[in-house]
Amino acid sequence: MKRFFILTSLFSLLFIPRMQAQFEGTFGLGVHAGYGATTKSMGAGVHAHYYYTNNIRFAPSFTSFLEVKGESMWMTDGDAHYILPISYATSLYPIAGFHYSQWKYNPPKSDNASKNSWRKHRPGANLGLGFQYDIAYRIRANFELKYQFIPGYSQLLVTTGIGFWF
Repeated sequence: MKRFFILTSLFSLLFIPRMQAQFEGTFGLGVHAGYGATTKSMGAGVHAHYYYTNNIRFAPSFTSFLEVKGESMWMTDGDAHYILPISYATSLYPIAGFHYSQWKYNPPKSDNASKNSWRKHRPGANLGLGFQYDIAYRIRANFELKYQFIPGYSQLLVTTGIGFWF
C-alpha cells in the first residue's frame, strides 16, 4: 500500500504542467479608469477579454475622457495580450493593437474669440505592457501602461481596472 501511494504520487508529478488553469475559450468583462497625457484628463470605460489560447488574449475596449478646456475625446482599442505568468496569481503581458479615436473641440461660451468647433477622427496603434493580479476566483485587477501612436495626438495612457471572467 505504501509503495502504491509513493508510485501514484510520483506519477502525478508528471502531470503538474497540465494542472495549471485553463483559460482557452473563456470570456471576461471589466471596467477601467485612466489618465491620458495628451488629453490631460481622466477617462473611464469598459473592456472585454477573450482567451484565444491560454496565453493569447484579445481585449477590445471603449474609453471616454472628461472634457478639459472645451476639448473631449473618446476612443476604442482592439488590443492583443500575450500572458506571461509570474506566479500563481500574477502575470505580465505585452500589449499590441489598433486604436481609433474621436477628438472634439467646442469653444467655451464665455470666450468671445471667433474660435470654431471641430471634430477629428484618428486611427492609430498601441504598444505597451500590462500587469494583472488575480484577487479572488474569477476576479482580477490590472494595470496597463501603453503608448498610443496617433498622428498629431500621440500619448502615453495609464489605466487600472477590475474584471470578471466567466
